[in-house]
Amino acid sequence: MITVRKSEERRHIGNQNKKTWMTFDSENKADPLQNGFGALKMLNEELLSPDSGYILNTHMDMVIVTYVQEGVIIYKGPLEKSDLVEANEFRRVDVPRDTKQYAFNISHSEDAHIFQSGFAPSESLLKQGEIKKLFTHSERKGILRLIASPDGRESSLPIQQNVQMYSTFIHRGNHMIHELGPGRSAWLHVVKGRILVNHLHLQTGDGAGFSGERAVSFTAQEPTEILLFNLCGEISKEKETGLKRQLQTVEIR
Repeated sequence: MITVRKSEERRHIGNQNKKTWMTFDSENKADPLQNGFGALKMLNEELLSPDSGYILNTHMDMVIVTYVQEGVIIYKGPLEKSDLVEANEFRRVDVPRDTKQYAFNISHSEDAHIFQSGFAPSESLLKQGEIKKLFTHSERKGILRLIASPDGRESSLPIQQNVQMYSTFIHRGNHMIHELGPGRSAWLHVVKGRILVNHLHLQTGDGAGFSGERAVSFTAQEPTEILLFNLCGEISKEKETGLKRQLQTVEIR
């Protein structure tokens, strides 16, 4: 089953200095994706104007990976240590519930574009510290580059959950297939561009969840950037039923 969340269905909060789009709205009890999609509990897109910032207060323990897609920010997390995070850098940190994070766009003239993905830890937070790594455009071009994994293989960020996070840039016409093992699910997010997933058209800001599928398969309709999360466990039948009632879903058999 493929579950689609269109960009306009995300919760949007904004003013002249900051814009936020939440793929999963934890405060909306009517949202069938209120609690995320499997282990992926949060996927927020932030656009910060010059000299502006934001505060994020998580409602549960999370392992958070911050991706600066454009710009440069100063990030301050639970360790109370400020750190500079630049474009194409990914930063992983363990964040206990009700702990505030701060991010500030240091540019006086350019916006900062940020994506934050949050995962439920497989056990209590180990507080492994804060790690960041640079994954250049060329490293992610034409391949699904592993960004985060349980054991930090292939120079990825070690993450305290049975999750693999990937990033790619693909040209128009490029086709990708990412196989899912038994009992796995996945979430795909279009950072920028347009793709065809089976017969579904997804564009900038759209997302799709895959449960009970053998693979994630998509074709770029224009130059496109993708984030892909390979997640442990399939979505429960009870949740699948709720998703079918309230969201666009497709059975692929």
